[in-house]
Amino acid sequence: MYAARALASTAFSRPPAQILRRTTLRRTMAAAAPGDEQTLALEARLLGLPDSGEPTLFDKIIKKEIPATIIFEDELCLAFRDIAPQAQTHFLLIPKIRAGLTQLSKADEGHKALLGHLLYTAAVVARQEELGEGYRVVVNDGAAGCQSVYHLHLHVLGGQQLSWPPGCDPPTQ
Repeated sequence: MYAARALASTAFSRPPAQILRRTTLRRTMAAAAPGDEQTLALEARLLGLPDSGEPTLFDKIIKKEIPATIIFEDELCLAFRDIAPQAQTHFLLIPKIRAGLTQLSKADEGHKALLGHLLYTAAVVARQEELGEGYRVVVNDGAAGCQSVYHLHLHVLGGQQLSWPPGCDPPTQ
């Protein structure tokens, strides 16, 4: 959300196709409810964020340019509390270096060690957060998966009974 708004300030220096996407985006955002992840994912796609290569909100958190409640950090990753928690405990875990890993679907053989480290660290931080009764790890991928920040990140949710299925409307026939 923040990354998209930061890009919005540069709309006047954008080519006409990007300005047209901004107009469509404004119409979409006007109809969105606060915290609507589907709309934020569409916003990111309309702004061309999946392939922009521009610094993301998470890059700015890593550089400490934007404040965050950091709960874990090592040489490879950073965990911080979500600003719009969807469970009693909700934190994000991000790699410190994107290395082309903007989405899980972009992962290649060279990312295996980092992906393993992220999952292991999710378990370490979940224990630190006293989520021994259980928790969920979620990776949103692409606009249809409600990804709004194109810097791979894991959501870890817990601290309460979670429901199933998570975030799915019934299939249409």
